[in-house]
Parts: sequence; C-alpha cells; structure tokens
Amino acid sequence: MKRSLEKVFNPGSIAIIGASEVPGKAAERRTRSLIQGGYAGDIYLINPKRDELFGMKAYHSITDVGKEIDLVMVVVAPRFVLPAVTDSIKMGAKGIIIITAGLGETGEEGKKIEADIMKEAAKTGTYIIGPNCSGMFNASADINMLGIPTINKGSISVLTQSGNVIDSLTHFAKMKGCGFNKMINVGNAVGVQLHEYITYLKDDTDTKVIATYLEGIRGGNELVRVAREAAKTKPIVALKVGKSIAGARAAASHTGSLAGDDIILDAAFRQAGIVRVSNADELVDMADVFSKCPLPKGNRLVIMSEGGGDNSIAADNAEKYGMQVPVLSEKTQKKMIPVLLAGMPAHNPVDYGGTAEENPHVITECVKACMEDDEVDGILITGFFGGFYDIIAPHIAELEEQTSMDLVDLVEKHKKPLIVNSSYARDSINSLDILKKAGIPVIESSDRAAQSMSSLMRFAVDQKKIQNMKILAGKVTERTEVKRLFKEVTNASRRNLLETESRNLLSEYDIPLPDAAMVTTPAEAVEVAYRLGYPLAMKIVSPDIIHKSDAGGIKLNLSNRDEVAAAFNGIMKNAKKVAPPERIVGVLLSPMAAPGQECIIGMIRDAQFGPVIMFGLGGIFVEVLKDVSFRIAPLADEDIDEMIREIKGYKILTGVRGEKPKDIEAIKGVLAKLSEIAINNPEITEIDLNPVIVREKGLSIVDSRVLIA
Repeated sequence: MKRSLEKVFNPGSIAIIGASEVPGKAAERRTRSLIQGGYAGDIYLINPKRDELFGMKAYHSITDVGKEIDLVMVVVAPRFVLPAVTDSIKMGAKGIIIITAGLGETGEEGKKIEADIMKEAAKTGTYIIGPNCSGMFNASADINMLGIPTINKGSISVLTQSGNVIDSLTHFAKMKGCGFNKMINVGNAVGVQLHEYITYLKDDTDTKVIATYLEGIRGGNELVRVAREAAKTKPIVALKVGKSIAGARAAASHTGSLAGDDIILDAAFRQAGIVRVSNADELVDMADVFSKCPLPKGNRLVIMSEGGGDNSIAADNAEKYGMQVPVLSEKTQKKMIPVLLAGMPAHNPVDYGGTAEENPHVITECVKACMEDDEVDGILITGFFGGFYDIIAPHIAELEEQTSMDLVDLVEKHKKPLIVNSSYARDSINSLDILKKAGIPVIESSDRAAQSMSSLMRFAVDQKKIQNMKILAGKVTERTEVKRLFKEVTNASRRNLLETESRNLLSEYDIPLPDAAMVTTPAEAVEVAYRLGYPLAMKIVSPDIIHKSDAGGIKLNLSNRDEVAAAFNGIMKNAKKVAPPERIVGVLLSPMAAPGQECIIGMIRDAQFGPVIMFGLGGIFVEVLKDVSFRIAPLADEDIDEMIREIKGYKILTGVRGEKPKDIEAIKGVLAKLSEIAINNPEITEIDLNPVIVREKGLSIVDSRVLIA
C-alpha cells in the first residue's frame, strides 16, 4: 500500500508532548505558535506536571486523551523520547515530529534510541520526522509548529536539514514580500527521507516551488528519480553546502580520481532539473521568481533601460548566464522607434534614454512591442525604474504607477516573464509595490536578476526534456555468467578483475571488443600473433599489476615474430620485479587499434548517488584539462546526448580541420550498456574503459579495468 504524508501535513488533531509555557523554551515557543496560528483541529497539550497550559486543559500523558491523535510533536529530554513515541503510536499517531536533540548526532547511546524508535514506528508505519529538528509549518492548514511568531504565507514549500536556515529564510521572505506554504526541518532524518517529502509536495496543489537546503544526501539515486518526476510540474531550487575538492577521493581508476563529490552533485542536479543556488538569500530570490513568473519558451532575452551603462552591465550578465540577447526584428524595432529619442538604439538592448524618466509610458510601449514578438522569450528592465519620481518630481509617481499596472496587464496577457532590476528595489515605492504584489519580481542586483531569468529559461528547457524522457536500463536483470565471474574473483581474494575477466563482463552485455588472446609462453605468443595479424599490442595480465605501463607491462606496434618473442620475455622480466611469479597469469595479445580519437568512458559507485557514468576525451583532455562529464545511472537517451555534447572538446568529435566526424552513435551505445551494467551489478565499484579509440565508423576499447566491492 502506498504511504502518504497527508496526515502529517494536514492532521485532524495534534498533541505536543512536553508542552510548556515557560518563556523562551523550545516547547513554549512551538506550543504558542501552534495555538496562536489559527489551527482549526483539536490540540492536546501533554505535561505530567501541569493540569492547564495557555488556559487549556493539559494531560499528564498522551494516553489520558482517550482519542486517536493524527500528529504528535515530542519536546522532551532524550531519555523520555522512546516512551513518548511508544505511547503516541498506541494513540494512533500517523506522524511524530521529534524536536529533541542529543540522540544519534551525539554517539552510540543516542543512535540506539533512534534505532528503537524506528523499530516501534515500523510496526504501524508511523512517520518519524527528526529527531533534532525544529518543527513544521503548513499555511494551508494554519499549522505553525516552528516557534516563529509570524511567517509570511505563500506558495513556496521548504525542506531543510538545518533549523536555523528556516529562521533566515523567513526573514529574507519578509524583506522580499514573498511567503511559504509548507516548511519542515528534517533533522537527523532517521524516518522520512528527503525524496518522500518531494513525492508528497510534487502533488500538493498549494505548492508551486520546492526549495531545499542540504548538508548531506542519502539515497541520491532515488532523489534524482523523484526530483525528475517533480520537475515535470514544478521546479526544485536547492542550496547544497559542503563542497569538496574534485579528486580528493582515493580511487584506483581515472574515473574515480576525476569524480569529486561536488562535480557529481552538480551533474545530478542538472540531470534531475534541480536549480542550484549558493546562499540562503539567493534561495529565496530564486524560489520567489519561480513561484511568480510564467516559464519562457526559450532563452532569447530583451534588455531595456534608460541608460547605456545599465544595459551594458545587464548584457554582460546575460552572456555570463548563457542567455541570448538577439537583435530584434525590424518589425518590432519600428514599433518602438516612434516613442524613443531620435537616434536611440532599439535593436537590443533597448535604450529609451531620458524620455522614460519624464514619461514612463515609453516603457509600456517598448515592453508591449517585445511581448508581441514571438522571437522574444523574456524581458529584463534594468536601471532605476521606481525612482523616477524621486529624480524628476513627485507628479511622476502617478505615471510610474500607471506604467506598473500596464506592465502587469502585459505579463498576464502574453504569459512571458518580466523581471525588473531597480536600484530602488528595497525602497517602499508604490509603483514597485504594484509589480511585487502582482508577481513581477523586483530585484536590486543586476547579476541576480540575470541569474534568475536564466534559471527560468534553463528550467523551462529541462522540464520539456524531462516530460518526454524515457529512462534506459533501469530494470535489474541478473546474468548467471557474470555472477559466477564475480564469485571466482571474490574467492581469489581480489577486487580487480583481470583484463580477460573484464572483457568477459563487457561481452556479456554485447559491448563490441577487438580480438584478443592470452598466452603464457613465447612460442604460444608467436603462434597466436600469426593468427591475429600484425601490428600487435601486448599487455601483462596480473592481479597485482593495475597500472601496466608504469610496470613496463605494455609493448606496442609489434610487427614480426621476433619482436613478439622479445616483447614477451621483456614484459615477463619487468613483471617479476613487481609481482611474484605465481601472480603473473600471462600476457594479452591484440591487434593494434586503427587510429582515431581517444576517449574515456567509466563508472564509479558514489556514496551519495550510487552508479555514476563518466565520459570524456582521452589524452591531454582528461589528464590535464579534466574535460569530462558525469550522469547518474540509469541513463535516458537525453542524458547520454547531453554528456557527449557538454564536454569542451565535443567539436573534435564532430570533425574539425578536415577531420571526418567520429561515430558518436557508437559512443552512445557503450554509455547505455555501461549504465545497464552498473544498475544490474551493485558489486561493481569502478569501471574504466580507457582508451576507447573512436573512428568514423565504430570504436575499439583498448583497455578495460573493473573493480568490485
């Protein structure tokens, strides 16, 4: 049966165990905010030492209430938490919010209490929120259990792993004039996980935007899946802290060394359509913009201002955030030219100069012309609109207000986003208040205004992509031969597969491989060489030699039998310097790959997101420039296409300086198969296919490395 958080966010009754009216206490603040918030359901206050609190009857135990209770908040000392949870479950609690700190975050004793709590909750399927959290708010049900006296109501719902961030967000929202619908601090999250909240909020009609603050991620693969579903209907804006340096992890493969935590996180968020921000006020700004603005159809932006300087700054910011500022059509320019000063540019950015200061209606006419242009996706007004009355004379205020009302009507009619960047944004000005109340964002920072518009445009594209996306290789299909192979490797006390074994693994998934054969004597090498044909490559095969070239275990371009025999003897001599004879299996002979473009394809199993697939160009591109891309498996066709296109060296694959295009479809095929391998085989921790030589038709996997847990 599918569980739902409905009774957590919309309970028919609420009890607070540990309720208090001692000023300043956590329990007092939350009890007071709940009572004064206007909640229409039944409230039960539990305190073993009181018969009355806030003029209401108090109960010594929740079991004394005598009725089922939907939601319980627990604010007691750690040693009393488990009994409180047990009693709450007896009273039919569907959800329990545990405010108490000092449990799992403090040591083993606290972790044991958390484990016992979850054992009790599992018996009935009761939701556990926290512990070590700050509470919950639901504007739709007039529930305020956060202890914050007043919270602006709106359509942004917040999930956060930090209680004090909620304090900051509510403060910024008051400054911005926006508000929240639901807010919950997940705390230690021993029960309800982030993706479960998102699953609920994506279907919540009162939530337009989900904003989240994250310090750590568990079950990242599930988060990506659920966020993708949510992005089909509403945006998620995320502030993730705790960046780490790429390559800091200890890894035995190129893929692992390149896969920094924050690099993977960025890739996962892009893949899921999550908009990432860098600080709390930016989180509020971005969520506010998404809650109010219509989504654009593309990324073509018109900039307009009363001065060239502001226009130039905005244009630079637009380019920085990846938006186009195209020259407007002759038809659109002709509509604006009559209201502009003679000689003022109407091509884009539009400079209406000093005329707007005395006659703000000029702005209306310019915006109207651009709104009517199908080749315009969004408009950014920059400068000091809202302050004209202050600069010219008070009589301008009425004209500005009328302009604001006209702009509101134009946005409503044409459903295109309009953002106003004004140096007067923080002032209380009627014309700007009209815009804000109607849902047109007014932002003080030119950079933030451009960033917000860019995020709208990027999300609109991502949403359309996600709505039509078909995920590949998501179903686990066990393959007997592969499991037998892993068992043999494990029984031999190894983590790394021999190259012959990794080739067997790849072959099981129909990944094309060049001919190869393992030999154990010089005579056998010469015989096999004749069959394979020259020129040849020879590589050592030993579980103790992972970096073959460093150990002198590779010989290339062998062109006759003498060279083959000499290479065999040389490789064996070098190998015995770094590995005991019994650990040297033999050498692998294979034809030299035809020339082409070197690429690298890999997989690493990340602690947060599970299997992560990597692609990049080989050689200097990966070794020095680290020009690689990542996506979380399972992959969709769109993921694979984006992985290839987003590397800086992509044009090399399409053909430059007379080179013919490389077989990108063949690369896509390997990436799709690697995604399938990663999903089907949780034992695998890392895979390196490096180099992969891609030609005009087809490719060759020259070397493969696979590690298992």
